[in-house]
Amino acid sequence: MGEKVKLQKQKVVPEFKQLRQYLAEQEGLLLAQLGQLEKQIETRLKENAAKFSKKIFHLDGLIKEKEHQLLGQESLQQKEQLSHEWVKEPGTSSGKASMARKPQDAWTTDTEEGVEESQGLYTKDAWTTDTEEGVEESQGLYTKVSVTLDPDTAQSRLILSEDRRCVTQGAPQQSQLDNPKKFDPWPCVLGCEGFDSGRPCWEVEVGYGSAWAVGVALESVKRKGPIDMSPAGGIWAVGQYKEKFQALTSTSPTPVLPSTAPRRVRVCLDHAGGQVLFVDVLSQALIFTFPRAVFAGKKIHPWFWVGKGSQLKLS
Repeated sequence: MGEKVKLQKQKVVPEFKQLRQYLAEQEGLLLAQLGQLEKQIETRLKENAAKFSKKIFHLDGLIKEKEHQLLGQESLQQKEQLSHEWVKEPGTSSGKASMARKPQDAWTTDTEEGVEESQGLYTKDAWTTDTEEGVEESQGLYTKVSVTLDPDTAQSRLILSEDRRCVTQGAPQQSQLDNPKKFDPWPCVLGCEGFDSGRPCWEVEVGYGSAWAVGVALESVKRKGPIDMSPAGGIWAVGQYKEKFQALTSTSPTPVLPSTAPRRVRVCLDHAGGQVLFVDVLSQALIFTFPRAVFAGKKIHPWFWVGKGSQLKLS
């Protein structure tokens, strides 16, 4: 009897051992499949988010273009109405009144860039944006402006070119260390130009190095000590750190999913609309659009962060 029990144990133990091994293998295989499925779902969600962002940008551009067209038509109607309006001039010595056309108002607006025609509704520098529907002409949405770097705000390790359009990081420079405008210790610099209205845009060559960020910042942005590089800290930017290309959103950065990091970035600011967006100049693809903010009454400056071995150049 004892021998039979012993033989039965010897038979049962290996069978259960094999069963446990099989179940463990199946568990591992199933967990691996679930992990792959989770990654696929996450990738699809990010791709869909990028597509929706492009569509929102496209629709926003169409809406603004239509608004400009309607304003242009309304202005043209007003102009035609003025040109056909008649007023009485003072009469002659006989007391009879003569009729003359009312002089038309000048339809020009003085700007820092010169005189714009048609009440400044449309700019001459039109650029195009690549969307899923094709290339959309966005004339009048943004005006390309010339931007230079402000040495008074440059952190002491930043080296500015003579024309103040290129910045790199090097040895600390002899400068006014007590300047309240200067960033310290973070390697940041602002653009000289501040914008409190309009839709300016500018381009930055970023293909030199793997540690950089470009965007805009409030004029009142914190300059001393650690700074919050996000909208919560008054900064709207995208950047690359080593292999990660991200939008510097509040709470934590948001990964951006271009096939490769851009070499030239167009920064677009819609002051009245409270919007900041970034475009890959070479592919004309939208990189990222920040949620709308309130810029009313605030001056916005171009903003740059330059890591070691990197160079940013305004083009």
